[in-house]
Amino acid sequence: MPLNVRQIRSLVNAERPGMWAARNGLNLVISAAGSPSWSLRYQTRDGKRRLMRLADYESIDAAELAALEADAAEHRKAIKAGRDPLAERQAEQSPSKPDNGAGDTFRDAALAFIEENRAGWKNDKHVTQWENTLATYAYPMIGAKLTHEITLEDVKGVLQQPYERAGYVGTLWGGARETASRLRSRIETVINATKAAALADNSNPARQALWSNHHNPADRATLKYAGLNGKQVRSHYRAMDWKEVPAFAAELARKPDYSARALLLTILCATRTSETLCATWSEFDLDGATFTIPAERMKAGKEHRIPLSAQAVQLLRETPRMEGNVYVFPGVRAGRPLSNMAMLEMLRGMRPGEDLTVHGFRSAFRDWITETTLHPDAIAEQALAHTIDNKVERAYRRGDAFERRRDLMAQWADYLTLREADYTSRWQRFIA
Repeated sequence: MPLNVRQIRSLVNAERPGMWAARNGLNLVISAAGSPSWSLRYQTRDGKRRLMRLADYESIDAAELAALEADAAEHRKAIKAGRDPLAERQAEQSPSKPDNGAGDTFRDAALAFIEENRAGWKNDKHVTQWENTLATYAYPMIGAKLTHEITLEDVKGVLQQPYERAGYVGTLWGGARETASRLRSRIETVINATKAAALADNSNPARQALWSNHHNPADRATLKYAGLNGKQVRSHYRAMDWKEVPAFAAELARKPDYSARALLLTILCATRTSETLCATWSEFDLDGATFTIPAERMKAGKEHRIPLSAQAVQLLRETPRMEGNVYVFPGVRAGRPLSNMAMLEMLRGMRPGEDLTVHGFRSAFRDWITETTLHPDAIAEQALAHTIDNKVERAYRRGDAFERRRDLMAQWADYLTLREADYTSRWQRFIA
């Protein structure tokens, strides 16, 4: 159903970033900074997807909303007649600008790219993520620029834009690293797709923002971003030393908060943040001690089964279920999981000033395996659901070594919770 006045006011007052449809292609767009405006979304006769800014937002009543929708309807009549309002506006604003072979704005190029690839992407959620991240963070800042005019400074500006969430006040790159990394990658992809020959140095500024792409062999996807503080900054996941994790886990176990329980399960299962926070009760078989994450929620797009330790099963059995919410760790908003900052805030509240990350517990888990156990690397990598780089090895490894991983996860949980003598006695055969 199209937006009504009450819904519009609610969205604007909440400063909720995103894009919402009214009638006749009219859309309410709220930037990452919370600034609302009106835009027209349409498709030209030759299939180009457009998003044209119409006006800044001002408080409206039903009659004024109807007038805006009528104005959008007039534009759509012109579009049906073969005209392109955005192209006409650009021509009026830059009448002497020469044809450079890359005349689409970044927003136009992105919408076209999404439309062309929509059918080939694996699910609707992926399409929605593309649309939302670009509409929320990129379009307000670089959407109106021609793709060949986008510079490294422009991309850095997008990544450094103000960001505030769950008590964090700073930049998008500092407060939502995963979102910022995906955003940078999507900007790069869109610019590459335009094949803009007029790029100043035949390079892609979003690619320049990714100046290296590995920090350790177990996780090559970590980004290192240049120039956030006027110098090269090596960005990596700060990890707690594996020897300190048992004491930290014991502290967590004494806290009743959902965020503490979520973080403890993340440590016990060596999962990624989103794999824990978006977990639903239907994904757990507590009697069979198995956590099955569907392919659409996994980074590699492949179902991942996690053998649950006795400690993980007990944690889940003692976690209260919220009626009407399918998520194991429900958030404040009805029907939604915890915020993606909840576990990080818990961690940094317990270890202030150490700048640790939730993802770093996966590194601690990997280091513990290497330093103290006899489990093979292949089992460790499968426990972390890492993609195998070697194509031949990947082709021949058809199983998931589930039972061998059950020993590994049970040993890890016992390392975190048992006295040293009990742990050593139980796992002597696997201790290096």
